Amino acid sequence: MPITRLSLPEATSNAQAQALVEAVQRAFVATCDVPAEDLFFQIVRFAPEDRVLHPTYGGVERSSGVVIVEITFLQGRDDDRKRALFREIARGATACGLRSDDILIYLQENGPIDWSLGRGEAFLDVKAG
Repeated sequence: MPITRLSLPEATSNAQAQALVEAVQRAFVATCDVPAEDLFFQIVRFAPEDRVLHPTYGGVERSSGVVIVEITFLQGRDDDRKRALFREIARGATACGLRSDDILIYLQENGPIDWSLGRGEAFLDVKAG
């Protein structure tokens, strides 16, 4: 179960933000066997002065339109799946009109005990249903 935070420039339209959500979700489904209904996103917009992002670190050319995709995932996917996920997110984002150099992605992993989906119950202790 991924939970994803999209940090967007404040000028990002609702339509473009929704298109990006859909692109990232398609990438999860295509590369990491995430069920389509496993949909948990937070969208946050920032003014230019509220972000400090080096414009060329890592060999890319970032513009003011940088999108940060922060993914928290249950552990268990190998490096090849993660690489495929990154590629698919970038491909989907460019289809939404974003530049591939403006897609910064980071992934954090943890275990089922680190999640509660509600009611204060650990995900590890809840049967799917």
